[in-house]
Amino acid sequence: MYRTSPKQVLIAGGGYAGIQVALMLEYLLKGHDTKILLIDKKTYHTLLPSLPEIISKRGFSTIDYKNIIRDKRIEFIQSTVTNIDLNKKLVDIADHENNHSSLKYDFLAVSLGGQPFLPNIEGLKEYAFLFSTIQDAQRIAERISDPSINGNIVIAGGGATGVELAGEIASILKIRQQKYNIKSYDVKIILVSPHILSSFPDSAVSWAKAYLRSFGVKLLVCSECHVLRVTQDLIYLRNGNHITYKMFIWTGGVSASSLLKKTGLKIGEKGRVVVNKYLQADGRQDVFVVGDAALILDSGGKALPTNAYFAEQHGRIAAQNIYALLKGGEETKLQEYRPEKAGSTFAISIGKDFAVSRTGGLDLFGYSASKLKKLIKMKYLKDIGGSSLAAKEFYKF
Repeated sequence: MYRTSPKQVLIAGGGYAGIQVALMLEYLLKGHDTKILLIDKKTYHTLLPSLPEIISKRGFSTIDYKNIIRDKRIEFIQSTVTNIDLNKKLVDIADHENNHSSLKYDFLAVSLGGQPFLPNIEGLKEYAFLFSTIQDAQRIAERISDPSINGNIVIAGGGATGVELAGEIASILKIRQQKYNIKSYDVKIILVSPHILSSFPDSAVSWAKAYLRSFGVKLLVCSECHVLRVTQDLIYLRNGNHITYKMFIWTGGVSASSLLKKTGLKIGEKGRVVVNKYLQADGRQDVFVVGDAALILDSGGKALPTNAYFAEQHGRIAAQNIYALLKGGEETKLQEYRPEKAGSTFAISIGKDFAVSRTGGLDLFGYSASKLKKLIKMKYLKDIGGSSLAAKEFYKF
């Protein structure tokens, strides 16, 4: 009698969605002979909502994968995914020494995350600071610590990232001004965007604007406030105006990994993969796509925002569906992903002690909202790494 080899589930990418797929699947598969492989090019998971805290050195934003998967039946492979062959069910990878190999899968969860969305704007790539990695945050922190940076710091993009970044930098400069008793500080933060916190509740938008203005942030918000061209010291807007700057930061959204276009999967807006209601790639029962890589529409037909909260939901649903298919049987029933309305749950920091948040139908603003965001982070840390990891954040509370 022949013994069949164990099934193999590959998870390409260890972001918020990928981590949830791995952990939930490991929990569901206890006692089952199935291998779970988590692949990521880095050795650590990045807490993207905490990136602004890196700039003021008031928080931490990375967790080693070994601290998440210890004592779990999950194998971690540090490598870059270079190709996905859907017909052969192979994932090609390259390690940090550029050694190449291929991995076979029975089920694949694609969670390759996103990259900054860079439209074809003259001068954007040459002159803009980006903000999507630890290294980006460190570069920005180093730049604003330079006392010679007199002039405008311009942030383009009015989503949660742009709002949080503007608040963080403005609060740092305000504290510096008070600490050194600088009466006239020739640095102004300017946030330019066609909108602020689109799709969020009006009350949250109003409070966010009020907090930003209290920190001295100038808001340039109008339908024609699109960046058209960037030179070494000027930003030209669609409305005909221009802004001088000493530092320009682009937070204009996220697009999916460019690798996805090469796979043959159906691609939609901003390079994301079109998925069905079970989070399977169009026409592929064995491939699930989650997080920033997935194009998921809300009840109104609008693309769901890319954020950690939604990514966690994707990961858990995909894991349950992979488990259902592994278990098999004639009555295999998959679970639908039913996205919440954008803005139904969020927590957006504006500096250390101010935030706007909504959870469980409760809206909070100011200091209490900032503490709620900390609690949300602590809960996430406990869920993925236990109480000891949550305690690391608690002592910074």
